[in-house]
Amino acid sequence: MKNDDVNLIQRVLAGDDDAFSALVRKYQKQVHALAWRKIGDFHIAEEITQDTFWKAYKRLATLKEPQRFVSWLYVITSNSCSSWLRKKRLHTQSLDHLEHVDKKQLEETAYSEYVVQENERMSGQAKHDVVKKLLAKLKESERTIMTLHYFGEMSCKEIGAFLGVSANTVKSRLHRAQQRLQKE
Repeated sequence: MKNDDVNLIQRVLAGDDDAFSALVRKYQKQVHALAWRKIGDFHIAEEITQDTFWKAYKRLATLKEPQRFVSWLYVITSNSCSSWLRKKRLHTQSLDHLEHVDKKQLEETAYSEYVVQENERMSGQAKHDVVKKLLAKLKESERTIMTLHYFGEMSCKEIGAFLGVSANTVKSRLHRAQQRLQKE
């Protein structure tokens, strides 16, 4: 796996864009699963996934250890999620402090957001909400591993490489998480 990634990275740096497409196909589900777990919105996670791969592509030449590409991608994803959450919080706060907002404009904005939310719900968001509620009952580390395993379709070995822990640690966390969810 790591040798394949190193080879693909070398090809990308030599100008082969198809090699980067192969990296995207290989890790897209895992990155999306991680972003979705951290953000909680399936569609925003898709945007963050695209942003993550764009950043990775632009910064690939700065990667000093190509064999650690997966861990590097995990850090970019986490940072992108944190950045999105900060921007969302700042945007929400800035709206809270507006006193002279046009009521009609505010109502139109609220209605637009309602329409978007309804479309998301109708496209399967309800199922995602149920899964989120179940995952919320787990510890952070167990949530991450469950998400990467079931939604990212990663093996314990791949998750271990992605998170920088051993495959056995992943297996034990996955087993504990499964037991907790069964009790629920």
